Amino acid sequence: MRDKFDVIIIGAGPAGLKCAEQFKNSNISVLLIEKNKVIGPKVCAGGLTSLSAVFDFPDLKARAFEKLIFYFASKKHEIDLVYPIRTIDRYDLGQYLLDKIKDCKNIRILKKTTVIQIKENRITTSRGDFYYKCLVGADGSSSLARKYLGLKSELSVGLCYKAPKITDNFVVYASPKLLGSGYIWIFPHKNYTHIGVYFHPEVFSAKEAKEILDDFLKKNNYSYFDNKLEAAPINFFYQGCVFKNIFLIGDAAGLASEITGEGISYALISGKEIGRKIINPDYKMPALKEILKIKKRQRIAAGFVRKSFLFQKIFLYFSLKLIRIKWFQKHFGF
Repeated sequence: MRDKFDVIIIGAGPAGLKCAEQFKNSNISVLLIEKNKVIGPKVCAGGLTSLSAVFDFPDLKARAFEKLIFYFASKKHEIDLVYPIRTIDRYDLGQYLLDKIKDCKNIRILKKTTVIQIKENRITTSRGDFYYKCLVGADGSSSLARKYLGLKSELSVGLCYKAPKITDNFVVYASPKLLGSGYIWIFPHKNYTHIGVYFHPEVFSAKEAKEILDDFLKKNNYSYFDNKLEAAPINFFYQGCVFKNIFLIGDAAGLASEITGEGISYALISGKEIGRKIINPDYKMPALKEILKIKKRQRIAAGFVRKSFLFQKIFLYFSLKLIRIKWFQKHFGF
């Protein structure tokens, strides 16, 4: 078994797969490591904001919505979007990205492989040691690569149910009094609907979040599979992507949206940019710089919103007025 590679990527989510794609059919040897048996599935609402518009997804797998149904303090608002919001199943997304690289001779994919330890120029896995020139951490919010670098994380949480197909509307419920800066979502997919709650743990516990979500579902007579509650941490604390010959992308880099929790678009963009950076160290990563500007704006807005219940109401009120404007959607990555 070959054990030396130019690039080792830990994690075959959207970020890792998109990064690997940049080395397709090149003379750069790549090892892509995935802990799971199947590439793709993950606890995720599967929502894609305007940032994903530069990426093509199969029409048979993704759904597009040109209107957002937004409830604020029980009042319904119908918002026509300049940039459609899309949804895609994580298995479908993973398989779509995997198909782009699975036959490349210079990219080796190891599934059912756990990374145990990271050392300088070497990793220890459940299948032995592998040596790298460059290491890419694409291993999510609980990233081992991030921990190896000694970086802290700030986490929000998403709890969700997979429900029968109950609506064709893309719906968000916001209630500062009940959810703080979080929200409840209803995201329709092709054959099912994801219903969940996004929240920050410092506001209330996962148990309380579940009670809020269950109560919402019962009051609105939504059917759901009570034994199918899923949960996932979301790391939004960005502290850098490039650390000499170690790189972080996606949630491992803290690139999820602090306001919405959306991470797929950020993962795809950062994976592509870091792949290009490894190929050409002089590459300036303009697309990554743009999403970092958005992250900074989101950080400022989130700090404002968390000050008080009043600030949350003010932010939501003006967001509802401005979200119909192309500049505002692009400015905040909606």
